[in-house]
Amino acid sequence: MSIYGVAFEPYVGPWVGNEGPVLFNAYTLDQVKTLLAPVAEHFPLILTYGQGTFVWEAVPRVQDGNRFNIQAAKSAGIEVSAGCYQQGVERDVDYINVAWTKVEVDYAIQQAKQYKNVVDLVIGNECIWGPESVQAIIDLIAYAKIKRAPLTRAQLPITTRQRWDVLAAVNNPGYGLRAKLLALLAACESQVYATMYAYFDSDIARKIGTTQASFTAAVTTSMNDKLMVLQQAFTNQGIGLEIRIGETGWPTKGTQPQQPDPKLASVKNAQWYYEAMVNWADANNVKTVPFEAYDEPWKGPANGSNSEAFFGIWKANGIAKSRSQYSLTGTTQKYNLSQPMYRSAAE
Repeated sequence: MSIYGVAFEPYVGPWVGNEGPVLFNAYTLDQVKTLLAPVAEHFPLILTYGQGTFVWEAVPRVQDGNRFNIQAAKSAGIEVSAGCYQQGVERDVDYINVAWTKVEVDYAIQQAKQYKNVVDLVIGNECIWGPESVQAIIDLIAYAKIKRAPLTRAQLPITTRQRWDVLAAVNNPGYGLRAKLLALLAACESQVYATMYAYFDSDIARKIGTTQASFTAAVTTSMNDKLMVLQQAFTNQGIGLEIRIGETGWPTKGTQPQQPDPKLASVKNAQWYYEAMVNWADANNVKTVPFEAYDEPWKGPANGSNSEAFFGIWKANGIAKSRSQYSLTGTTQKYNLSQPMYRSAAE
């Protein structure tokens, strides 16, 4: 077991001139089903980020395209690691609106009960900035445990997804959030998801070389080092949760402030990285989720310069007459997935 799923969101439409990208509520159930058709040929599971909550005039409503993910995955015959995204965030004051985020939790649990293809509930994504944000996720996990009945812990474990280095800080006596992090991990059930990227290493451009062998050696070493630190931190603190890699990937285009080297992003490097991660995850016996299934143009500017928008294995083809009207015409796979169809995520 290595690569056992892929991260997915349906927000794949283009920018409409300079007005902005296609709106999140423009996507239909049929479009999400179309997007998942090629994904289901290679992966038995999708890892999602939210349930489609949009807040207007302080009222949260489930109305965006993410609301279709679980239903569409059921039609495609694949399982879902269902994300519940933190709502009402104010990072400067370390705030997550727990009441608004409960709408995400409620909808995800309702979908899990209805479609029976949700393997776990993942509350919060890279959202630890201080003690209040950690406590908010702890409170939401406690809420979800109550709301999931009659589903059991075995049927629907509840956890979170955070940066690997933040999780590893449980082993740092000088880290101010250590006690809160220990409480968070104590609240998680079965597994925890760590996001972990070789792409963002400050010196990765110098190390990867020009051949696939040198590239693979560099990124494998990077991931080995990070995983070892995280595993040791958990061992030292008596944390028995299974570590899963909730995100790792390589873009095919662009740069960003966290990685400004323009030579790094390419289709060739993205394929090499995927192949390296298949072998790395298998060798380390760690369940790993590539980021991500599709390019999401909304994550960067209209000129397509930000690599955050181009981590997809596929890209969507479509036409947007306006920001609220999107016609999906098909999908294009950007690089080869040479591995065979993976086993069930339940194995």
